Amino acid sequence: MNLNNTKADVIIDLQQRGYDNDFILKSEGLLCIQHHEMINPDQFEISESYRFDGKTKPCDNFIIYAIRSLNDDVKGILMTSYSALTRGMSVHLWSKLSVELR
Repeated sequence: MNLNNTKADVIIDLQQRGYDNDFILKSEGLLCIQHHEMINPDQFEISESYRFDGKTKPCDNFIIYAIRSLNDDVKGILMTSYSALTRGMSVHLWSKLSVELR
């Protein structure tokens, strides 16, 4: 993808490639909204990630992850702010997600 793409461009592209579920962060893992299923860090892989660094405010810093569940091949998107990656999650989950920030 082009470096000038917006968050919306990235999400649309991922959805067109089958990443059509939504994930949200929980303290011990990720929750797939559509399947009401929690997956722990050992049960998913990060296929791709896209960083969006805010030009004026640190709160505008986001990362979009393309996530694939290893157990049942559910694919989806996790979009979160950098600051959310520092609050209330297990070390195991944080270490898996933070690798993409380096």
